[in-house]
Amino acid sequence: MGGRALADDTAPLETECGSGWALARRADGLTTVLATLIGPADSTPVIERARGHNAFGEHSATPLVTVPHPGGTLLLATLVVLTADPAVHGDPYALRTGTRATPTAGGGAEICFPDGTESLVAPLP
Repeated sequence: MGGRALADDTAPLETECGSGWALARRADGLTTVLATLIGPADSTPVIERARGHNAFGEHSATPLVTVPHPGGTLLLATLVVLTADPAVHGDPYALRTGTRATPTAGGGAEICFPDGTESLVAPLP
């Protein structure tokens, strides 16, 4: 699972990883986070870095979360955040919490966002 790539010409991006989440941040505060909402507890967060491979800047970073998959059906839900909001861009906890996903009996997921908006996502055929 991959998040939004960020790029910057001036310097390598700041990065952080934790249990089920990965974050990249530019010096100007633009931040991207990828967080697992539904998935195995043994997911592995990583940051894929590159230099000279992104048209938007010399230095780039993309948050990724890998999960083991032995085959069969696996329900995964991830939250991708892209923000420059100064109220939260420096707070990895605030960026990855507040959104909830719950598996449904039919194999989909019910998503509830911090503002109370809810969405039902049907399983792929």
